Amino acid sequence: MDHSELLATVWQMLDARSPSDAPSIIDVPDGTTLQELVAAIGGRAGRFRNIASGGFTAPSLAERTGLPLVEPFGEKVLEMRGWAYWSHWIGCGQVASPEGSRLVVVVAGREDPAAGGLPEDASWTEKLRILTGWEPIPQPAVDWSAAEAALGTALPRDYKETVDLFGVGSFDWYLDLLVPGIVGMDLVKWAESDVEHAAALWHPYVAHPAPHGLLRWGTSEQEIDFVWQTGAADPDDWPVLVRHDFHSWERFDCGFGEFVLRMLTDVQFGFPTSGIAAHSFVSFDLP
Repeated sequence: MDHSELLATVWQMLDARSPSDAPSIIDVPDGTTLQELVAAIGGRAGRFRNIASGGFTAPSLAERTGLPLVEPFGEKVLEMRGWAYWSHWIGCGQVASPEGSRLVVVVAGREDPAAGGLPEDASWTEKLRILTGWEPIPQPAVDWSAAEAALGTALPRDYKETVDLFGVGSFDWYLDLLVPGIVGMDLVKWAESDVEHAAALWHPYVAHPAPHGLLRWGTSEQEIDFVWQTGAADPDDWPVLVRHDFHSWERFDCGFGEFVLRMLTDVQFGFPTSGIAAHSFVSFDLP
């Protein structure tokens, strides 16, 4: 079984199984390394989490941080890398056996991280963290002063807080965050490019830095544009506009954080993500 066949088996398993099913385990044929397997799964599932390493699994490991991936093996786990994938966990690693270590892929159910509810007094960023079960991964800090100087405006606080916590990636593989300084996803570079094509791109609006111009902060494989309409003196008061096609705009009179949370959970907002049982944030590998 080559990598493509193995991955096809994993994705078919995800489609067929219920999150309440017992963990499914696939033995990986000889000739594949853990590094190759991590790269293959990560190409679709994003940046991995280190669940176990060198035969050590943190005693504090919990369901929301990947415990279902190691439970089937007990103390036999040598290495385990994991991904939160909507209502499932995907893991790959090495486990001990009488014949020596063996390489496995594990698919296990994932409980809704927000099953206990969201604290009303929490910030929007904290609510998003709880909703997705996100555990921060070390990454380069954003130079916000340089980004805001290049844009000629301050940016909403909840956007900056969310980027600082989550980094570059995607909410539910639906909304991809633009982040200053990230090649291909650079908020500043996208803004500069949007100005060049504003007449055709943002009709009937204009692009920032024109008065009340649009400033893009998110993209989607579904060709949806997520922007702020600038103009308010306080960036926290900028409304969110969404374009689902080249002719239809929808305005949401709320800030970035509230919009993202409600896009993920509020059926009245009308986004397909509101029908997902358990939400996740997929961290992109940096170039």
